[in-house]
Amino acid sequence: MGEAWVVSPVNAYYNETRWRGNGGAVPLSFCEFIGMTTLDLHPPRWMRRITTLWHSIFAPGDLTALIIAVVLLAMPVLALNAAGWPLEISTLMPTTILSVLFGFVLARSQYNELLGLMISGIYGACFVLLIAALNQPGNLGEGIYTVFGRLFRWILDATNGGINQDDLVFTLLIASLFWFLGYNLAWHLFRIDRVWRAILPPALILISNSVYYTGDANLDGYMIVFTFLSLLLVVRSNLDAREWEWYLNGIRVPRRLRNQVFRVGALLALIVLIAAWAIPRNDIEDRLQNFQEFMQSEPLTQLSELWNRLFASADTQGPSTADYYGGDSLQLGGAIRLGDEVVFLASAPQGRHYYWRSRVFDYYDSGRWTSAADTRLTDPEAPLVIDQEATLPGARVPVQQTFTMGVNASRLIYAAPQPQQIDLPTRTDLRYTPDANLVGQDMLVSVIRPTKVLYRGDSYTATSLMSAASADQLRTASTVYPQWVRDIYTDYIPSVTGRTIALASQIVTEANAQTPYDKAKAIETWLRQNITYNETIPQPPAGQDPVDWVVFDYKQGYCNYYASAMVVMLRTMGIPARMAAGFAQGTYNSDENAFVVQERDAHTWVEVYFPGYGWVEFEPTAAQAPLNRGDEPALPAPQPTNQPPSPTPTFTPSPLPSSTPTQANGGALPQPTEGKAQLTPTLTPSVTPSPVIVPTQPPPIRPQSRDPFAFILPAVGIALLVLFLIVVVLGVLVFFYWWWEWRGMKGLSPIVRAYARLERYLGLIGIHLPPDQTPDERRQRIVRDLPASEPSVTAITQMYVNERYGPDRRPSTPDTPQGQVADRAWLDARGNIIQRLLRRVFTPWRKN
Repeated sequence: MGEAWVVSPVNAYYNETRWRGNGGAVPLSFCEFIGMTTLDLHPPRWMRRITTLWHSIFAPGDLTALIIAVVLLAMPVLALNAAGWPLEISTLMPTTILSVLFGFVLARSQYNELLGLMISGIYGACFVLLIAALNQPGNLGEGIYTVFGRLFRWILDATNGGINQDDLVFTLLIASLFWFLGYNLAWHLFRIDRVWRAILPPALILISNSVYYTGDANLDGYMIVFTFLSLLLVVRSNLDAREWEWYLNGIRVPRRLRNQVFRVGALLALIVLIAAWAIPRNDIEDRLQNFQEFMQSEPLTQLSELWNRLFASADTQGPSTADYYGGDSLQLGGAIRLGDEVVFLASAPQGRHYYWRSRVFDYYDSGRWTSAADTRLTDPEAPLVIDQEATLPGARVPVQQTFTMGVNASRLIYAAPQPQQIDLPTRTDLRYTPDANLVGQDMLVSVIRPTKVLYRGDSYTATSLMSAASADQLRTASTVYPQWVRDIYTDYIPSVTGRTIALASQIVTEANAQTPYDKAKAIETWLRQNITYNETIPQPPAGQDPVDWVVFDYKQGYCNYYASAMVVMLRTMGIPARMAAGFAQGTYNSDENAFVVQERDAHTWVEVYFPGYGWVEFEPTAAQAPLNRGDEPALPAPQPTNQPPSPTPTFTPSPLPSSTPTQANGGALPQPTEGKAQLTPTLTPSVTPSPVIVPTQPPPIRPQSRDPFAFILPAVGIALLVLFLIVVVLGVLVFFYWWWEWRGMKGLSPIVRAYARLERYLGLIGIHLPPDQTPDERRQRIVRDLPASEPSVTAITQMYVNERYGPDRRPSTPDTPQGQVADRAWLDARGNIIQRLLRRVFTPWRKN
């Protein structure tokens, strides 16, 4: 409380020195402000009351400082808006202005800092929601209903693991942040005069946004204005401190000194800005680069996964990682959003159908996919060579691809299945598996990451062993699977339902499919014909397996659901399958001589294992063109049993398919093992026809990675509720504490305050002191009923008598020894009173 009244003497000084004449005439500047003539030195009483109120709130220079504070805090808001963050500026800007004004009112109030913060929080929540409601279509009631409905829906999706990137919720959170910043700015500027505490928080937001942003908009103007206004506030703070010192020493300050100092301060601020702008920035650029690399560190990318699931990606073109399906898990969720940003260009030989894989998922349970990788391998020197299992001659052929990044930053390596060599230093998540002959080890790769972030324009080359097997060859493949395949890919899926197992069996029976290949094609065809492609499906119901829900109840979904359903059905029949994720091939651009791959090309598909041929791709998603292996006869279309008639998808040509990113997880990986076994397959021309461009609706998707937060999200809602209840209880306790400790105590000295508190607290334990007793008689009554408090009560009483009735009646202050002794004595007396109260409440049968 000591520093909370630093400004008050300054106000008193100005109220005393800036009045004209006797009786409190109106100061010249205020007369001009309200339209009075300077000759009217004796305004009416109501005018004098307004003047008194004005001067009780505003000290000289406060109005100017308040305007500066509002404009200063508006700079980060305008910079965020210019950077393309998904914010409703019509909500955020009024909130920011109102927060500073309301904070100024609280700074000039009698509330202490804690109570002021509580009041600001309560009013802030109301004002933010009210302003957001006013900006919604319809009347105020409809706006309030819309705001709360969208907010509750976002909370439900957040706790259930769904994707909900409502811009309104993001705006509400940022508006709440700026409300607190506005209160903090006004409180520290006008109440306790700690200007750096006021400036630094919004400065951090402004600087972080400028560092993060690498787009075309120029944000330097916001930084310049912010810095200039900050320097003016520093000048004001120092001027107030000097004027207070002059006032204490009886030095009269010229009336125009403040204006002159501000002019000089503004000039010096401009000189400082110009000098700072002229400083060489090579080292600064290096530091910014290091900061951006820090933003790509693995702990932060894990947080980014949760962020991207709950908030829309800002159109900031900053160094956010574009790690599509890069997380260690993938959760089947609700609706998705698609974008048009070019992720990369892929240059590869024409004449093939390509997938650009980022990772594979091996285990499925209750809508959640995870990986079997248990080793992290760091290969600091290029190239990375991946040991692949031996295949039949001609089963796979090496195909080289060159990738040029289109996003600002990526922490994933993309390559056609199955990658064999990457010409970059890499970190790879994998699982070593014994080969069929138990000689050496092969690498079952889950995901490959570069050791350094790949920025826009960076290129790398990958070589993949792509399947060249025909349909007839795959039909003749062996069904004797290696042990590692049986251990991972044909194991039991806990969440699979009985009707899913029955449907898979019925599909292959009606298609008369005998081989694993024909069974896979039968299920692939059934899914394409019986599930409608839809990117706006709701969140799967809790307690039901998402595959079961899509196949039997909702009958709509996007590629995550198609691929998951096919893998689950195949595994129920003992056919090894897994889900691969990354991108469809995109659109071929003859000018670039490359496939242009956009966000909406993000895709998942199925890979089925065939001994001697390795992993082979299948396409169950109805919105994607079917794969054609050249010589396969058309299987009889399976008839839907208990399903509705097969829908006919309406295809819309889209040269730029896409999806929205998720962030990747990564980590330091162990060093590679020595002696990697190399395999050079026999080159056999591919029988796959010329490239197939997807002529359909934009395939999916927004990947829905939950790890590492998935296992705690169901508890987040409960934790937030408990936290809210704790805050409410603490708020009530703080209010009662203030009510008993500080109500009516303003302006009292520490000794008088301790004496008044003593009388107030004694009523809690049934000690009521008659008003006609002297202080010493009251002391004796208290000591008789509460002997443990005798030393502290005696000390408080004696100091009170000396201060009120002694020869030297100067009131004590918190800094004097008497004030400190009174505070300590009161703490001791209060402890004794509370102990007696607790005994009366919990052990009433005992004699106190």
